[in-house]
Order: sequence, then structure tokens, then C-alpha cells
Amino acid sequence: MAKPKSKKPWNAGKVVGPKKPLDRESLNALRRILKGKEKLRDLALLEVAVTTMLRGCDLLQLRVRDVAGFDGGIVDRFTLRQKKTKEGVVVTLSDAARAALEAWIAESDKDASDFLFTAKSNHHGPAMTTKAFWDLTKAWAQLIHVDPKDLGTHSLRRTQAAHIYKRTGSIRTVQKLLGHSSHAATERYLGIEVEDALELKRLYEI
Repeated sequence: MAKPKSKKPWNAGKVVGPKKPLDRESLNALRRILKGKEKLRDLALLEVAVTTMLRGCDLLQLRVRDVAGFDGGIVDRFTLRQKKTKEGVVVTLSDAARAALEAWIAESDKDASDFLFTAKSNHHGPAMTTKAFWDLTKAWAQLIHVDPKDLGTHSLRRTQAAHIYKRTGSIRTVQKLLGHSSHAATERYLGIEVEDALELKRLYEI
């Protein structure tokens, strides 16, 4: 009897593990490039991804009505039910994100029920897929001369979180903003223990 073929692991030949957050210099460089190329959708997606710290599955399901007030203006905060945890989280939008969204919604002439981020060719169509979002981050990495293996969709979710933790040292704050259920989950997500260990190693190299 022939042996059944072994199933190839999903991660065979792939680099897996946490992706690094964008540093301020790289983030600002990407902003300048997208503005210069007048890529309004991509700039809005970048700004919203960074400021909201949402998972890709939640980010890509946002509709115009989620971010627009009754007068059509972009709100500075809204509440979202997370797909993964089923818990609600309060989401805030930076001034840069609000400005980028206003420009993108006006340019694409979206309706209140439309998804914010769709394929470029169909502004009123289905939401951008997570695969398309992932591919886009790889293209962004090349624009700012970052190894595409080091940048992914979670890099954007981690960017603001890592910056806030570095400035405040408050796990509780970052936990709330990310919508995590525990301190431990946030520590693992930020890779805090690993980074602390590497820093100690650098300090005490022999």
C-alpha cells in the first residue's frame, strides 16, 4: 500500500513570525512618496491602519458610514466590534487620517454604505482582500527600501502601539488600544520580552 503523501506545511520556505513596526523615519518617507504620487487610497489606508491599530480583517471591513458623521465630516472616534474577539473597541482617528479619508472619499465619490478600501477600479465594489493588502505592504516596503520580508500588515498595527509603549512604558494603555484581553497578549504582540533580552545581550556582550 502506497504511503500517503505528506502535506506540505503552509509555512514551508516562508519567513514567519512578528513583523517589525515602521520607525518614524520610514513612516514619514512612505507618507511623502504616496502624497507625491497622489495615491489617495493608499495614503488613507496607511494613515487609518497606523492610527486605528486595527487588525487587517477589521480595517478592511470599514465602511464610509463608520467614519463619517451625520454632516458628512470625518469623526475623530468610533466604536467597532472586533471580528476576532467579538469585543468592542474605541477607535480614534488622527488629524492626518481624517484629512486623508476626506480626500479619498471625495475623490472616489463613495456612498455611506461603501467600503472605504476597495480595488482601485471599483470604488463601490467589495472590500479589498487581506491578500491584496498584504501584497500592497510589500510594494510599500520597496518604495522605502525596506526588505519586504520585514514588512507586513501587522507592521502597521504595531507601529503606533510600539511608539506609545516606548514613550510611556504602559502596557495597560497599549492593551486597551489594541483591544487585547490580557497584558500577556500585548507583551507577546509587541515582543517586549524578546527586545528586552536582546538589549541586555547588547549591553553585556563579552
